[in-house]
Amino acid sequence: MRISRRAIIDVGLLILVNIMWAAQYAAYKTATEGMGPITVSAWTFLFAALVLLPFLMRERQRRQGLLHSTGSVTPSERSLLRKRNLIGFFVLGVLALMPASAFLAWGIDRSTASNASLIYLTVPIITAVLASIILEEKMTLVRWASLFVALTGVLILSDVDWRHLQLTNTKFLLGNILVMVACTSSSFYNVYCKELLRRFTVLEVLVFGYLLAVVVSLPFLVWAEPISWAEVRSYRLSTWLAVLVLSVFSWGLAMVLWAILLKRLDVSQASVSIYLLPFFGVIISVLTLKEKITPTMVVGGLVTLAGTILITSLDPSSS
Repeated sequence: MRISRRAIIDVGLLILVNIMWAAQYAAYKTATEGMGPITVSAWTFLFAALVLLPFLMRERQRRQGLLHSTGSVTPSERSLLRKRNLIGFFVLGVLALMPASAFLAWGIDRSTASNASLIYLTVPIITAVLASIILEEKMTLVRWASLFVALTGVLILSDVDWRHLQLTNTKFLLGNILVMVACTSSSFYNVYCKELLRRFTVLEVLVFGYLLAVVVSLPFLVWAEPISWAEVRSYRLSTWLAVLVLSVFSWGLAMVLWAILLKRLDVSQASVSIYLLPFFGVIISVLTLKEKITPTMVVGGLVTLAGTILITSLDPSSS
């Protein structure tokens, strides 16, 4: 089996993206100890937009007077005042970004780690189904096989105690539902932003989407989590550091790389790599929380990685 150089680069970038995403679980847990979930999301998207804004401005300066990389797309088609684009970014902020962040933070705070990690395994499946419906991507035998291999690796890694799993326990039911909503929103983002990427650059989709998500969150903040200046001053350093991890890495650099990969890979291909999240989550826990790593975890991580390599190297769309 010959693996192309591009496939190797794609796998490497997918691994890097998932490492940065894996940091969000500990960061959300730390941040929500001092802030509400909507507040955490609003600050995260605001900082992420501010971090990416200079790069967007530089990109626009470099493209002045040059043919835009979107090819035949005219300036009028890229206008933010165009109804199609306004609706597109509004949908991205309301149905994808805000619930994907706020509901995940809220759900993690109200469920168990094992429940949340198991529910998150639905993201690649939901993404593949939505991609086949909305983008009409074909689910080939290689893609289904990759999903199966990667899922098997995660189940080995997780070492789930099915007898004591509490998905329907009333105590955790709300948290589990919130995590599921966040998973669905993440899957929808993966699919829907690809349509916007046909007319806008990666940085434009991210910055415009994040700023709109902040605007959308304002009425919810006033209603559910009103903030005072005294409260902002009372936030601990660890809380702000957690928000910075979320904004700079999980929703910043990681999302830039992810959007670039979505432009050259099918959504269902790239989404298989999400199964690497639990593996890297364990590694981060080992490094930061001094937790132990077992041989079973290593085997599970390698099997999951094999599924990612399989779909990026053997699938025709990745060549």
